[in-house]
Amino acid sequence: IMADAGSHIFMRQAEFLDGFPAAIFRSTLEGTIAYCNRCFAGLFGYDSVKALIGSPEAALYRNMKDRGYLVDCLQQQGRLYDIPIGFRKRDGSALSCAVTVRGVFDDDGMMVHVDGLLRDITTEMVERQNRRAHGEKFQGALEMAGGVAHHLNQPLTIVDNLLNEMLADAAVEGTCFDRMLKVRQQVSRMIAITRKIAAIKRYESMDYVAGVKIVDIEKSILTTDGEDPA
Repeated sequence: IMADAGSHIFMRQAEFLDGFPAAIFRSTLEGTIAYCNRCFAGLFGYDSVKALIGSPEAALYRNMKDRGYLVDCLQQQGRLYDIPIGFRKRDGSALSCAVTVRGVFDDDGMMVHVDGLLRDITTEMVERQNRRAHGEKFQGALEMAGGVAHHLNQPLTIVDNLLNEMLADAAVEGTCFDRMLKVRQQVSRMIAITRKIAAIKRYESMDYVAGVKIVDIEKSILTTDGEDPA
């Protein structure tokens, strides 16, 4: 009777775990999948748990050494929470999961099983990588813009100084003076623009033509409180 009761309890627990909306598994210390639920199988692209039970767990890892790392850490710490690990689905596509696991130890203190739960973080990892890539590109663009602005500012300043000297020596009236004055005004504008480019700290765009967007220099140099740092 007790054996029947124990078997009944085990079956009820198995049914509960099989329908649980989280990817749950148990593997042996040697790395064989001893149990997994439907959610775990579905996460890796399998229609049935039978295709996974008894198979090597390491085959699911993108880097098989990660499984050894988990086991080593479990033997020392007993539990691990939300460790990001790369896996591979049945069709070969990449899968990233946050892994929470605990070691199951026998009476002699030897670990015999690994019980775990996987949480799919593939989308989060892709978004994080995209943000990192965007940040690196933006930082590179900022450094390039700063370098260009620095190198342009020097010759423009020299031209501006020369124009000031020429205007001081030129006749106040006449077409030549007026043209030189206009050139000086445009050079002063270019100097102001290069200084603003060097002060860009964030990216703000504006519509240009034909759906093209360009950097809005005025907005890109504003501080978080909306003030021009200059």
